[in-house]
Amino acid sequence: MFQNRTKRHWVVGLALGASMTFLAGCSSSKATRVDDAMMARIPEDQLGEVRDAQLARTKAADNVTRAEVAVRDAERAAEVARRNGDAAESRMEAERAAVKAAEATGQQSPIAQAKSKLEGAQAGRAAADAEVSWHERKTDTAKAEKDLRDAELKVADAELNLAQYKALEKSGDVRAKEMSEANYMSAVAEAKRGVEDARRKVDEQKRVEQDARAQWQRLRSQAPQGYGGSGDAD
Repeated sequence: MFQNRTKRHWVVGLALGASMTFLAGCSSSKATRVDDAMMARIPEDQLGEVRDAQLARTKAADNVTRAEVAVRDAERAAEVARRNGDAAESRMEAERAAVKAAEATGQQSPIAQAKSKLEGAQAGRAAADAEVSWHERKTDTAKAEKDLRDAELKVADAELNLAQYKALEKSGDVRAKEMSEANYMSAVAEAKRGVEDARRKVDEQKRVEQDARAQWQRLRSQAPQGYGGSGDAD
């Protein structure tokens, strides 16, 4: 009998705990977004700040789309650079074969000329490799900037939710009392911290990209004309 009572108490306690967890989850969910049906009851002349926040969110979403396009452009440019690198490798191998052919003649002048061309091709290959590296770092920067735009969109979402909550509260809707302004403010603050983290990553990646660009420009300047790759330095 004692064991049965203990088991029943344990089951009831477990059920109550699960119910409290569920209710807490529901409360947390409601505290981060205002239902659209609630907003539809608020007069338009009381939605000024909400409309401003909606415009800001639209702009942030547009920026995300532009960032996605920039990533694709960077990836295409990197692929072109890789093809140029393959061509530079083929040219270097051809010049290496030309050196062997010249050495087979035993003639000093053709050998020297072939070796000079090989050195140029090797310098060109080094510059082409550096160009590939630079474009890959540019792609990394574009992706980091896309992450930043995503983070900014999260801020716009959070600020829109906050503006909607405030409009609901000012309208006198009693359901606003069931929500927590602190939760909305916390969501905005958290989203802004995400933006700062993303911005630091962009700055760091830009420095890496600039170093890669400088390395490519240095090697390109050392290669004979026509061997230094075809990338745009800008």
